[in-house]
Amino acid sequence: MTSCLVLLLCLILSGACWAQGEASWDGQLFQDSIRAQLEELDLGQLLRFAELLDEDYQELIPSLNWRDLLAGAPAPQSAGDLFLLLFRSFLGELRVSFSLLRQLVVIGILAALLQRLSSSFGSRMVVDLAFAVCFLVLVYLGLQSFRVAAGVAQEAVGSMVEFMHSLLPMLSTLLVAVGGVTSAAVFHPLLWALVSLTASLVQRLLLPLILLSTAFSLVSHFSSELAFPKIGSLLRQAVITILGVMFIVFSGFMVVRGAVAPIADGISLRTAKYLTKTFIPIAGSMFADTLEVVVGGSLLIKNAVGVFGLVMILCLVAAPLIKVLAMVFVYKVVGALLQPLCDRRVVQTLETMESSLVLVMIALGTAALMFFLAVTVLVGIGNLAVFMR
Repeated sequence: MTSCLVLLLCLILSGACWAQGEASWDGQLFQDSIRAQLEELDLGQLLRFAELLDEDYQELIPSLNWRDLLAGAPAPQSAGDLFLLLFRSFLGELRVSFSLLRQLVVIGILAALLQRLSSSFGSRMVVDLAFAVCFLVLVYLGLQSFRVAAGVAQEAVGSMVEFMHSLLPMLSTLLVAVGGVTSAAVFHPLLWALVSLTASLVQRLLLPLILLSTAFSLVSHFSSELAFPKIGSLLRQAVITILGVMFIVFSGFMVVRGAVAPIADGISLRTAKYLTKTFIPIAGSMFADTLEVVVGGSLLIKNAVGVFGLVMILCLVAAPLIKVLAMVFVYKVVGALLQPLCDRRVVQTLETMESSLVLVMIALGTAALMFFLAVTVLVGIGNLAVFMR
């Protein structure tokens, strides 16, 4: 009886040691898998984009080091720190735009004085000519600020597209590594085309349409004989409609494809795993368990790269949006200050420039939102495929 109890105790202890050794081996395999996959991935292309950001924004970028991934390193900054960073950036852009505010106010006050002089003298030809010159200078400043905003938007869209072209192949490779073969085959070429098409529409169609609508509206404010208010409003409505259709088509494609492809991947991988364990009893089970550990490492890397991509898109679009927002704020403040003093045409000109800059912000924000949605769906597809398996 005593010998039986001793034998039973030895079996229990040996089983516990074997389980502990297997867990330790799995943990080491998990670490080695992550290190090997990170060494094979060309992360230098993605990290190069982080170096192009300002130092304040670089602190927001999550680390892709294997030690940080295993340790689950927390976010570098909290939400409060992020809000303070954005607020400081906005104040900095306001300081840069202070010269524009000063110029607009001076020209508006001068136009108001000329308007008062024209009502005091019988001959209004010289005064009206001077008012027209002031109005044209105001329009020139407005178009210059629009040119700066459009250039910033084009550069931001170009940077995001270049980043997406570097990120999509890496995410597709990691998607295949976690078993999303069908999803990667479907999404990678179509997403590449959709991202390029979105950038082309924003840079070559929407921004020129906004400029044309602004020009027609400004001409209508300058002279009642050359009034094109309907054309300007029609072009603005066309810009809003195209943006809405772009977002609906892009999001609809992502949602529909994202709901179907992971199911097929999950079922295929589950069937392959079952057949491997069934027809190769011992080696097949070991191979399937080892594959689970490797896939877990690939899933961790894919999620980390996805989070890196999401944060990079936010950082790439944050500074341009804040710059354009500061310009919008300047025009809104100048319009509120000059409304009791100036002619109605001056106030309408400022309102036109403000609405045009808002359209530039909407176009840039919509493009960034679509890219953000694309990365989010790609990350979610891999997680869903693993879950379905």
